[in-house]
Amino acid sequence: MKKIIKRSLLMSGLVLALLFANRAEAQLLPEFGIKGGLNLSTISNLDGSESKAGILAGAFVKLNVPASPVAIQPELLFVQYGANDESSDAKIILNYIQVPVLLSFGFDVPAAPVAPNVFFGPYVGFNTKAENDDGDGNTADLDDFINGTDFGVVVGAGLDVSKFRIGLRYTAGLSNIFEDDFEDGEKNGGIALTVGVGF
Repeated sequence: MKKIIKRSLLMSGLVLALLFANRAEAQLLPEFGIKGGLNLSTISNLDGSESKAGILAGAFVKLNVPASPVAIQPELLFVQYGANDESSDAKIILNYIQVPVLLSFGFDVPAAPVAPNVFFGPYVGFNTKAENDDGDGNTADLDDFINGTDFGVVVGAGLDVSKFRIGLRYTAGLSNIFEDDFEDGEKNGGIALTVGVGF
């Protein structure tokens, strides 16, 4: 009888060890995914401007820290910023390739189908388009007046539902949009609602 109990305990221990090993191995594997959404952007300190709708789209890699709720998530995104003129149909269009590096903290909810998380981190953006649209189909190139790079921070929260990722984020630019001769402290900002899927 004692031998049977010992063998049972030994087998149970081996099964548990294998389960934990598989879980740790799964945590070490990176998760790749794509996301897209709506970005409502503003330009701070720009007189007569109001928010402008644009898109956000791209890919991410989620690197889980084993035995921890923490993950590191680099992203590669196309993001539209800018602003509308509050008194006309004119608008400033600013497009960027943006690279955020986010630190994510997940929360386990027992017996729930969703897993909430919060995240924050820095980003660097590279301007790909800068123009002024007067609303009548005429555009003017602003490349000579716009800084080629943009730095800032991202903060937000999300929900993981199976492989689907829903997030709400705020981006705050820390560097001036315009070149020194034209700047007055204008910075990018935006609130984005995103939906993605992990693989």
